[in-house]
This record gives sequence, structure tokens and C-alpha cells, in this order.
Amino acid sequence: METATARDRAFTERVLNAYSNIETPRLKFIVSVLIKHLHACVDEIKLTDDEWEFAWDFMERMAAITGPERNEFLLFADVIGVSQLIETLNHEKPDQPVGFALVGPFFRANAPFRERGDSIASADTPGTRVRISGRVFDFGNKTPIKGAILDTWQAATNGFYENQDENQPDYNLRGRFRTEEDGTFELIALMPTAYPVPTDGPVGELLRAAKRPPDRPAHIHFIVSAPGYETLVTQIFVSGDPIIEDDAVFTASKNMVGDFTKQEDHFRLTYDFPLKPGVSTIPRAPIPS
Repeated sequence: METATARDRAFTERVLNAYSNIETPRLKFIVSVLIKHLHACVDEIKLTDDEWEFAWDFMERMAAITGPERNEFLLFADVIGVSQLIETLNHEKPDQPVGFALVGPFFRANAPFRERGDSIASADTPGTRVRISGRVFDFGNKTPIKGAILDTWQAATNGFYENQDENQPDYNLRGRFRTEEDGTFELIALMPTAYPVPTDGPVGELLRAAKRPPDRPAHIHFIVSAPGYETLVTQIFVSGDPIIEDDAVFTASKNMVGDFTKQEDHFRLTYDFPLKPGVSTIPRAPIPS
């Protein structure tokens, strides 16, 4: 008599065979592994009809609030650690001096280029300023990289990014900067602010069920790119922030922490970005220009 396990295995093989004619090797591999693991997951869970209905309803509700201003699927991948795991698998090396981070759902395309020393915050944006300076250089030979582009963005003190807040000017707290001949850069930003990820959708339900706090530690985003070098996607966190260990999206780590030093009415941060030779690619922005 055929056992349930043997029957389920035969069914999975039948499905795999149905997709065996995919010509692109990498796509064929991805589809087959996905089928194997999804079938094994359903089999191990012994998923009921009601649970399956909940699952596709959950995805339908994620789709309903996903659009140009918000991607609930990306947020879901962030809070279950998939986004950061992909960054770690693809980019992290044992000697990596600055960690790679997930792009996050609030990166917006085509931020304006600003001059050296300019502020990304409008004059009426509340909050303490921080002057950030440093160098972009070749990690191997330490030579400066002229013309590297630093694309930076951050949340306001109310925890909202510009695209979430109608009271902020267009592209507020966003900007792109180019390095000088010696690889140096300088800009003014806000002292980073901690904020919760959106919890008014299905992802919020998941966090509440897990009794997980939705908070992200204070940080500022950077994408650093230059021709002939691997693009560095990272975030800078504030040394001593008590919620670094409980980052809702599992990104904060020791190689992404900066020493923000108080100087009279503002802060200073010196932070260098070493780049490794590779392919220069800019990640797709979840928020269009």
C-alpha cells in the first residue's frame, strides 16, 4: 500500500516534471527549488483549508495597500529577515569594514544632486543637524575615488520619510553628492531618528502576533557607487542606541555604527566608505521619482 509520504513525494515530482522544460538554467533551478521547499513546508505544517484561505487572503490584503508610495511585500520580506539575508549572502565578506544593508521601502529614485556641504534638510525642518564628512576610497589600495556618488535619505524627527508626509517639501531629507579629487565628501543631515515600520497593514498584524516591537533604531541610509566598483548599500546607526539589537528588520550591526559627537548646537560624524572592485549597479527604487 502506498504511504502518504510516498504519495506526496510522487506528487511533488509530478509538479517538478511539469516545469522541467524551462530553458534558462538559473530560472529552472530557482523554480524547482521553490517548488520543493514550498511543498515540503505545506507537508510539514499539514496546512488546513482554513489556513490556506488565510494565507492567500493575507497576500491579497498586502497587494491592496501596495503601490508607488508603499510596498507591503517588501516590508514583509524585511521584517522576516529575508531582505537582509539576501544582502549578507551576496555582499558580506569576513573583512568587510562597512556592512551591507537592505535598501528598504523608502528609497526614492532621482534625488537631487547637491553641492558639497549642503543640507538635505529644508531650513524649516525641525531637528538637530549633523555634519557628516569622510572619504570614499578603494578598499584594496586605499586610493581615493573621485566622482563617487553618495545617495542618502532619512526620516524626519516625526518618523516619516518625505513621501509619507505631505507637510515636507518634495525630496526633503534626500540628496546625492559627488566626491572630490581626494575622495572626500561633506553634507549636513538631521541627527537620525528612530521610528516604527508601518503597522496598519498585514505586516503589522504579524508583528503584533509575534509580540515584536516595530521599531527601527535611528539611522541614515547611503548608497555609494562609482564605475568599476561594487555598489555599497548601507545604513549608519548611532553608537549606543539601545534598540540596535532589536531592529525590526534585522539590519543593524556593529559594522554599521557611527560615532556621532556633540559639538555645541550640532553633531559631527566622520565616516569612510571603502569600495571593492566589481560591477556598479543601482538597486531599483521602491518609490519612483
